[in-house]
Amino acid sequence: MKVFRIIGIALLVSVLGACIASAQSWTPVKAAPQAVGPMLTLRDGNILAHSDQGGNANSWYILSPDAQGKYETGTWHGPYNMQSGYSPFFFSSAVFLDGTHVLVEGGEYNNGQAVWTTIGSYGTYTPGWNNPSLSWVVNNPPAGWSQLGDAQSDLRADGSYMQANCCTKQTAIWCGPSCWNAGPSVLAVRNDESGYTALPNGNVLMVDVQNNATCGSSKSTEFLAPPYTAWACGPQTTVQLWQQSDQELGSAVLFYPNANHPKGGVFQYGGNVVATNILDINSNTWANGPTLNNMDQADGPGALEPNGLVLEQVSPGLFNAGCQFQEFDPVAGTLATTVNNAYCPGDSSYEGHLMIFPTGQIGSVDFGTTIYLYNPKAGVVSAAVPTIIPATNAYLGGSKNNILYGIQLNGLTENNAYGDDYQMATNYPLIRFTDGSGNVWYGFTHDDSSHSIAPGTVSYTKFDLNPSMPPGTYTMQVVTNGIGSNKVTVKIH
Repeated sequence: MKVFRIIGIALLVSVLGACIASAQSWTPVKAAPQAVGPMLTLRDGNILAHSDQGGNANSWYILSPDAQGKYETGTWHGPYNMQSGYSPFFFSSAVFLDGTHVLVEGGEYNNGQAVWTTIGSYGTYTPGWNNPSLSWVVNNPPAGWSQLGDAQSDLRADGSYMQANCCTKQTAIWCGPSCWNAGPSVLAVRNDESGYTALPNGNVLMVDVQNNATCGSSKSTEFLAPPYTAWACGPQTTVQLWQQSDQELGSAVLFYPNANHPKGGVFQYGGNVVATNILDINSNTWANGPTLNNMDQADGPGALEPNGLVLEQVSPGLFNAGCQFQEFDPVAGTLATTVNNAYCPGDSSYEGHLMIFPTGQIGSVDFGTTIYLYNPKAGVVSAAVPTIIPATNAYLGGSKNNILYGIQLNGLTENNAYGDDYQMATNYPLIRFTDGSGNVWYGFTHDDSSHSIAPGTVSYTKFDLNPSMPPGTYTMQVVTNGIGSNKVTVKIH
């Protein structure tokens, strides 16, 4: 449980100066109309941001990139208000594969009170590109649930949405607005403070933040494998990554395959414990990971950079200020500090949010009005690059339901993690068109044939074209987790 407080951001000139001088740097985005927190990427390249602590938590705002595809000089739209009485902090969320629907569920807080609410909201999105539309209606909880709170969720490899109950073993599977089917119960005493991480084989991983008598350890993990009927004990972590007194845990980021981890791995940060662990997917074993400067992550964000490094916001102890940004190198197995943005070291790790943007930059915000974009070291992991195979090289302007085939259209990871409190996965394709003058237009992708992140997955997505795109010749790319595919020349008539 976090200590609720409203965050004020101090603009630290010295820190910004250091950013500008560094190879890795931060670029501020034009201020939002209100303080914002957790973010989601919509299927037309727009960014949906929740007005969280310091703002009106009933509201969401949309950030559209400028004509050259830059978000720092983009345009804010909104507010888009949820139903009256629902203003949550620390909640579940997802963008569905149909592209037009967004789900927000529960909240550790509602209307500023710690209530572990079961209230939810179901959003319908219409791209509109320059004038997007988002409307919300009530979404009822699973039958019999008296609490939902800050429980975790996951959009699984088969495209189904699984929601945890914070305070019991229960899960539920989405079957439509206000419709839920019972899901498999976890083996730990409850879901609380654990997180779900999608793995390449379709499994869902949970590192338990409870004593697990079934799996016999306070270092237990669990897997839910397709067809998702029952949880099973996984390999034990090398150390207990959580404290009994607070039961917090850090983020778990699935990183790309490399020479030392040929099937990839998971970098798990300890919560109020100065420890990290690395799951090697090939051997299905955990190993000790690096630590640095006595930092931990009692709730906090991590995100995977296109170059394969994992960006983490960490801080010392339980909810203490003094945050710093670190990068984990999965090849070398090392941690290193990187440049802070304007709100570190004034914050604790739990106050931060990280999400990869379509540009390959990582958005970072701490309930302030300014999102900062992290500009990572150059480079892209070649194994993670998607490949597109167009059905045609000519499209009618404003046409809908065009089909694009490809390989690894969902990428190889959900990319962004926070633990149980927020889900900001970006493992789905966006489609970007660039004209000869460098102007950028995003299509609207929807109804993917697969949500798998297994290497080499062949699938298709449908897409609609922006009716404002002028006729002409464009370069077309899919972008997933900030990584662009091969480029194909197409004509819009």
